[in-house]
Amino acid sequence: MLTHVNKSTTVVVLNLALLLLSTSTLAEDTASLSGVITAAGSGEPLEGITVVISDVNQHQSAPSAAQATTNSAGEWSAEVEFTFDPERSVIVEAAGPDHAPARHGGSAFWNCYFHCQGAGDEGAITVSPGDSITELDIELEPGGRIAGSVTRANDGEPLEAAQVLAFPPDAPHVRYSSHFRGVTDQTGDFESSLALPPGDYHLMAQPGPDDNYVIQAWQGYPCQFEQCPILDTDTIDIASATVTDGLDFALAPGAALSGTLTPDGIPRIVRLFDGSGRMLGDFQFPPWQPDGEEWAFTGLVGGSYYVELGPFSSTEPWLRVLHNGLLCPFAGCERATGDPLVIPPGASLTLPEVALESGGQIDGKLVDAATGEAPPALGNDYIRTYEIITGDGTVVGGGIIQAVDNEVRLLPSAALPDGAYYVRTFATFFGDSIGFQRLTGDSSGGYLPGYIDGMYPDVVCAGVKCDLDDAEKVTVTDGQITSIVIELSTGSNIEGIIVDDLTDEPIPGAIARLLSTDNEILASVVTDEDGQFWFGAFPDGDYYLRTTMAGATGVGVFDVQHRYFDDLHGADSPCSEMLCNPGDGTAITLDGSDAGPFELRVEPGPVISGRLIAQPGGLQLSNGRVEVYDSSGDFVGRYRINPGTGQYQTTALAPGDYTLVPVVSPAYSAVTSGNTAPARVAGPLSSTGFVVSIANEDVDADLPVIDVGADRIFDNRFEAED
Repeated sequence: MLTHVNKSTTVVVLNLALLLLSTSTLAEDTASLSGVITAAGSGEPLEGITVVISDVNQHQSAPSAAQATTNSAGEWSAEVEFTFDPERSVIVEAAGPDHAPARHGGSAFWNCYFHCQGAGDEGAITVSPGDSITELDIELEPGGRIAGSVTRANDGEPLEAAQVLAFPPDAPHVRYSSHFRGVTDQTGDFESSLALPPGDYHLMAQPGPDDNYVIQAWQGYPCQFEQCPILDTDTIDIASATVTDGLDFALAPGAALSGTLTPDGIPRIVRLFDGSGRMLGDFQFPPWQPDGEEWAFTGLVGGSYYVELGPFSSTEPWLRVLHNGLLCPFAGCERATGDPLVIPPGASLTLPEVALESGGQIDGKLVDAATGEAPPALGNDYIRTYEIITGDGTVVGGGIIQAVDNEVRLLPSAALPDGAYYVRTFATFFGDSIGFQRLTGDSSGGYLPGYIDGMYPDVVCAGVKCDLDDAEKVTVTDGQITSIVIELSTGSNIEGIIVDDLTDEPIPGAIARLLSTDNEILASVVTDEDGQFWFGAFPDGDYYLRTTMAGATGVGVFDVQHRYFDDLHGADSPCSEMLCNPGDGTAITLDGSDAGPFELRVEPGPVISGRLIAQPGGLQLSNGRVEVYDSSGDFVGRYRINPGTGQYQTTALAPGDYTLVPVVSPAYSAVTSGNTAPARVAGPLSSTGFVVSIANEDVDADLPVIDVGADRIFDNRFEAED
């Protein structure tokens, strides 16, 4: 793999020496690769074919290891150099103006061409200095290209250096290299230079690097910072041996947002979020940034936005804040909070200077309550995160728990304003305990086997639930780090399995939840590939166990979406999420011994699913949630948009009428315009909702919402009804 050296004044001499070495590379410091490119079927040699040699998993922005072009006999050859590494693992790919790309020794049609990161190592070749590898032959199938124009929507003038990118529907995040893009000339016209495999593709046009215009998906759908729900747009068909033309885009002028963040001389970062709370991008200030440097975001569609301003690292003693003055003191805070910024399309907005304020921090360590020694940790150094909460249970900060030098430490927290706070080890962001071992075999963190979550100084917690009457608050003072010690006790583990009741097959990726007697969710865990789950550890007491077939373990984790009813341990019949009553089940009594294994058997059933559709453009939101209530007004559950699918999905529901309430952020309101939404009705709820009837089949229900700020800009043309 290529090695990149960052340039700085401290390594100039070293870089100069390396440059001299690389420019005096001898023959034995290279490897020779060669082959023949022919047409599949006929075997006819292909002239003018581009051959690219790339390091395995090389990022698209990095230069290729070598590149060549075939002669009239279809022959090509290239030299791979070795500057630092004794050997290189490379892949060889080829494509032409009329022939789709393929890889030597790989799939005929790959999902990533020409040094795309994550392309895999199929067909990889290990080469060393002095090697001469021949017969790297590739057969190419016919392919097609795209052509069209990109102009300015405001005056029709051409946009030069704009790019048009194609995305396959089965891999919408794949970025082909620039060889397969269309780049506009001074007349605004483009024609891609190399062919892609025939098939359907999503298209996206982006302006040149110096032009402030809105990125656009095919058929006029605007995007922001390439954060585009591309799967919600129409596709175009690229046919074999054809240039698909007439692919014309008219890009709207972009809105711009800028400001100044101080103090200078410290690493700091500005993050931009759309009105739903989805992050669009960031602007980073390294310590050597010139004083008074302005941050700026361009190419915005316009509407509502949230801006987060703070130190680059959450362990720095500076308070993170939103543009509206609300504190956002840790990585898991809700960014879409309070009043948003509203920018009209094509307009520019400059915020007043923001000066970060300092705060206090917490650090410390965890010890065994019985021995005073560090609890033994398994797995890697990272254990979990700890939380800092207020008296009403609101999470206002946190930090990392890590095993370091035979201790289990609380690393310095994010900065907080002066005050008194509770500190506990359970992390609602992920929804699991310090004693929970992830059963998936990943290396995402260690754990403290057999230990119960705790709150300072020595309170045992049942997952998220701690007795505040027995806890002590920790005083935080500006400019200081308050060190604490939390004593942990051992408890009982709970294990089990989730199984499809019809097939007896275990269900991986499902969620089991542990509940209190009053139906409070204490902890949630995901089943492994064998459908098994495991809670660890909990104090003595009575608990209830059920599934969550459409939900998430914590606010920082993607939802799972399974089309099943839920099962409450010991209950006689299936139930649906919060309608599951612990009193209908059997309590699990913990007394210091491990409990289980328990078997939860779930039955498939009908669900309601759909998207949140922003009006008037008709594009889906990738953030937000839908609250569901039954005909009696009882709360069923809260179902979030899954960023991977773009949809919400309920657990399986019994036949009946349900009221669905879309909830996005203060920037959005529900509306009734659009043909895909259910009719709105007045129900027993204070919020506006949509009634959806379900029988024995799944129901699709797209729910329309409106950016309230944009609504005002357009004179309330899309205002929700009273």
